[in-house]
Amino acid sequence: MAQAILILFIIFFLFQIGAFAKKKEDMKDTHNFKLQWPLYLYIFTVMISLTMIFALIYFVISFYSPILIDSNKGSIVQNHDFAEMIYYSGTTLLSIGYGDLNPIGPIRYISVFEGFLGIVVPSVMFIS
Repeated sequence: MAQAILILFIIFFLFQIGAFAKKKEDMKDTHNFKLQWPLYLYIFTVMISLTMIFALIYFVISFYSPILIDSNKGSIVQNHDFAEMIYYSGTTLLSIGYGDLNPIGPIRYISVFEGFLGIVVPSVMFIS
């Protein structure tokens, strides 16, 4: 059920971007748009790619040993699925850190590096 809602959200989001792009083209003679959509779409694509790459890293490492603690239950998560790794990677990359999943072992250092990239990469893209 959650996957179906996520897919619907992504489809809705993509349609909204397309509708805005079409409307922007229709209004370019009367409105002065300062937004640089290629830059924003590039940043969005890079951030999604980083999320997926780190989720894959976490998922592969989770085959060998548990890497997360469920802070709500206070127990080590034994069986990881890829959706859970995407969630953890996204909250880490965006520096949200809800605190419901905490890394253990060497994954802590990879998570710190991912959080660092989540702050630095968009900043560097905007500056350049």
